[in-house]
Amino acid sequence: MSVKTYLRPAKGGKSSIYVNFILNGKRKRNRTGMFYYDKPKNKAEKEHNKATKKLTETYIAQLTLKIQNNELGIKAPKSKAKDFVQYFAILTEHRKDTGKNYHTWRSTLKHLKAFNPSGLKFSEMDIKWLERFRQFLLETQKLKSASANSYFNVLKHGIHDAFRDRLIDIDYAEYVKAPTVEQAERQYLTEEEVLKLERTECKNAMLKKAFLFSCRTGISKADIQKLQWKDIKKDHENNYFIPFNRQKTKGLQYHPINKEAIEILGKQSEPNELIFKDLKFHSWQNAILCDWVYKAGIQKKITFHCARHTYATILLHKGADITQVNKLLGHADLKTTQIYAKVMPEDLRIAAELMSFNKTKKD
Repeated sequence: MSVKTYLRPAKGGKSSIYVNFILNGKRKRNRTGMFYYDKPKNKAEKEHNKATKKLTETYIAQLTLKIQNNELGIKAPKSKAKDFVQYFAILTEHRKDTGKNYHTWRSTLKHLKAFNPSGLKFSEMDIKWLERFRQFLLETQKLKSASANSYFNVLKHGIHDAFRDRLIDIDYAEYVKAPTVEQAERQYLTEEEVLKLERTECKNAMLKKAFLFSCRTGISKADIQKLQWKDIKKDHENNYFIPFNRQKTKGLQYHPINKEAIEILGKQSEPNELIFKDLKFHSWQNAILCDWVYKAGIQKKITFHCARHTYATILLHKGADITQVNKLLGHADLKTTQIYAKVMPEDLRIAAELMSFNKTKKD
């Protein structure tokens, strides 16, 4: 929000100066009592206009400060929070109840408390504070650009809510952009590398089974941990599928899987038993995964989530439509799936070979 000036014609070749701003969600127009000479005829009138311009700038600065400090009759706020940090904590707790993006809000609250350990009065919030918090995430907390972008946008949502609840009279979030996300390389395995892993022994047989199943199905780590044998179903044509609510998007999804993926699971057990018993993810499991990949002769930094990248990239490489892959991955936005649509190196090689000329051919 900014205070803007405009002129209204007055008598005697003058224009009265008014200001335009928003207060309590409503547009306000105030007369300043100052005026300009439309066409100054002498030195005195020119000096008047020059002095009035400075006075107008001072007037705008003072009015802006009063708005920021809630000194112009702000309506009673809907929230009883004493400061913004407390208010944001209330919003985060509400997210816990709804389950919507709660973990990101909780992490954002953690960074907010680290930045303002003594709290932040609503009157202390301004654009510069928001810019400093953005810098804090990137430089002090040393977060990756994607994480900093996510937390900063969540904070902006909190500021939007504070504005709607009349706790602040300027929606500062409208004027500061989130950190730019630097596109990170998404590591994946080729079809040949997946087959290498199948032939290579792993210290943790359950981890190996889960990872290869994820490569074949694209099902995420969080969803794989919850799978029970009763979740494996067949349709009327004896094709396998898994109906489940994805951990991240909470949307119901009927996920088709092929027989090769089923064969990875081995002998079926009791319906209510977990398919991947005692599958826990921690630093030691990551070390086992890296050791397994190294033994297979694969020189890539692979994490469990790379199995999902592998599934998406191989499907696209084999010619699957991106909208089909989008549905299989359970992405809410097609833009998320498009990240995987980058051409694989072998595709580039095939394209480059198209420029090979037949030198033996005569005209």
